[in-house]
Amino acid sequence: MKKLSRIYTAFEDYFSGGMLFIGLTLVFINVILRYFFGKPQSLLDEFSVYFVIWGTMAGLSVALRNDHHIKVDMLYNYLPVRAKWLVSIFSNTLGLAFAIFFVYYGVELVQNYILYGQRSTDSQFPLWIVNLIMPASGVMLGIRFIEKLYNLLRDGGTHWLAKNRGEQHGDGLHF
Repeated sequence: MKKLSRIYTAFEDYFSGGMLFIGLTLVFINVILRYFFGKPQSLLDEFSVYFVIWGTMAGLSVALRNDHHIKVDMLYNYLPVRAKWLVSIFSNTLGLAFAIFFVYYGVELVQNYILYGQRSTDSQFPLWIVNLIMPASGVMLGIRFIEKLYNLLRDGGTHWLAKNRGEQHGDGLHF
């Protein structure tokens, strides 16, 4: 299981980072073409946006994995450990429900693009391919929410509670 987790973590990192790198490289190339050669390419602008969006959407699960999402935790920091555990279960369950919603409606969106054959204006690239990131990122988020819930609930929560019993208020541990 740990090997599978390491492989998936590497996939998330390389996929999201790779998409961002490709997108920003295309932006850089188009800047060079525009300012040094006077010949910007609209296709590079279009595809750079697609790659940056894919990298950002895939990066949502990386941020969730590393607890780097924006959160309001003023009250959470002052709760007793058991209450933090319950709030964490609730918030991660809600996050999983959102991920399921995101996958469902992402699939519907992709199906509509396929059904109507919509394509981008400049390159005529099929928009269903561009929008595949919606259900894919929803699945990636769902995997991370399930992982967080598993870590909260294993052994009836005793593992998580024991790990967090010694924490002081405001130490930065959040879910």
